[in-house]
Amino acid sequence: MAKQMSSMYKRSITTLGLGAALMMGMTGCMGGTKDVPTPIPMQKSATAQSTESAADGSDSDRGSSEVEPSATKEASAPAAANGKLTPAGTNLKIGDVAKTHSNSGEQGTDKYKEATFDTTVTKIVAGDPADLAKLEDSAKFAGQTPYYVFYESTLTSLSKPTAGMSDAYLDGHLKDGSKAQKLIVFGTLGNCKSGSFKTEGDGDAFSYVVGSTKTSCSVFLAPGGDAVTAASYSDSSFNYENYSDNPYRDKPVIWGK
Repeated sequence: MAKQMSSMYKRSITTLGLGAALMMGMTGCMGGTKDVPTPIPMQKSATAQSTESAADGSDSDRGSSEVEPSATKEASAPAAANGKLTPAGTNLKIGDVAKTHSNSGEQGTDKYKEATFDTTVTKIVAGDPADLAKLEDSAKFAGQTPYYVFYESTLTSLSKPTAGMSDAYLDGHLKDGSKAQKLIVFGTLGNCKSGSFKTEGDGDAFSYVVGSTKTSCSVFLAPGGDAVTAASYSDSSFNYENYSDNPYRDKPVIWGK
């Protein structure tokens, strides 16, 4: 089982440099509202954003988190039954499915919506350090290696039509379980690309298609001699009435080898 992660996460955001188009896989990283984050102003022809977490107010007081290294070597726990969320603290192997959820709008109003997903980490791949040379401030990444966490989200239910619901947001972890630095890329880095859910309808009925799958890729950095070996889900894309109500905050779902 994973060691309990700290109940406080602290996220820092630093402007870096890469491509022109927002990676669609980053749309799920905002913990409060579920709108696509506004890109930071671009420098020359490239921008990127380095952060350890999302930048919404509810998450601003979080501390660094750790995952017990040995947890990724334990036997895989089964996902929850169909229609139920995977329990907090579950350890999964890469390729296993976790049942996750997200919401948007104020609860108790007509605008409130919920969605559920089957989320799967498909692979964690070491990139080429030369990929970082494409960044405008590449000197900042000397000695580091980019790691690409690939995952899929299948939309399994949607309470109301919407094409703005975020899917699960994942964190990467180093060998010792500490949280890896995340790189939010505007464009494409290496072969790390993200897609989107299928859509249908128009007007108020314009919506993601239930049953469609979105492929995502997130970039994390590992110092020389280290590696990104696990990924975790702490339910940051679900807006709880009180953030302390989130059971995944201290006991995330973890995918490891």
